[in-house]
Parts: sequence; structure tokens; C-alpha cells
Amino acid sequence: MQVRLVAHRRAFFALGAALISLSAAFAVAGDLSDFKNALDDSPIEFKLQPGEVETEAVKKFKATGVNDYRGNAEAIADGKRLYLVNCIICHGADGTGKMGPTLVGKELVYKQALTDPGMFSIIYDGARGAMQPFSIRGMKQDEMLKIVAYVRTLEK
Repeated sequence: MQVRLVAHRRAFFALGAALISLSAAFAVAGDLSDFKNALDDSPIEFKLQPGEVETEAVKKFKATGVNDYRGNAEAIADGKRLYLVNCIICHGADGTGKMGPTLVGKELVYKQALTDPGMFSIIYDGARGAMQPFSIRGMKQDEMLKIVAYVRTLEK
């Protein structure tokens, strides 16, 4: 009886560990649930601009939530250039906010921006106030992804 109980207990813990591992894999690969509108949580259809080509980085990002531009110096430099032109006026040079909210830290107005899919969605689809969708301003999705990579370097 004791041997069976130990065997069952080991099986139970192994199953629990497997489920935790599986759920962690989905959380890391995804946070795909954050591909949503910041105002009403509705799903977003990410339409390409006329003439825009969906890059491999964007395709992978939409499928997995993994931003290949994180840690890529060239992409981050592009993201910084785009940030300085499009974002600095509202969010400040260090991302801590001016007339727009902070983009760094854990105390964000839109909690979905804690994830790359969430921040990408806000850039693409907009939020309250002056944060209008960059998708209608002509910004390409690859550029948005590079801005997200740059903003993540501002974390302290």
C-alpha cells in the first residue's frame, strides 16, 4: 500500500510539473491574448498598409508573441530613431511620460503594454487621448515592432 501511494504521489507531482511547464511555455511564447484593443479588449485584425510587406520578424511575432528585434542593435537603433520622431513628445526621452503615460516600469495605464504583443497592439490600434492608431498614420508593422524593442531598452 505504501509503495502504491508513493508511486501515485510521484505521478501526481510529475503531471503537475508537466502542466506548469506547458502553461509557462504558452505564456512565454505568447501573451497572444494581449493582441487586443486597449479600450474594449476586442481582437485586432492587423491589416498591412498598401504596399507593405510583412517581414519574417512580424510574421513570427504574430504567431508566437516573440519579438526577434529585442537585443538586435540595428533594429533597436531604428526603433530609437522612430521613437524620437513619433513618441518622444508624449512619452519623453526616457519613456517615463510627459503628456502621455509612462512606458516603463510596472505601473502602466494599460497593463497589456507590459508584454510586447500588448504594446504593439496599442501602437497599432491606439488608446485614449492623443494615442491615435499608428496603423492609420502610415507606420509599418515592422517599424512598430522595432519601437517596442527600443522601448524595452529604456527599462531600468
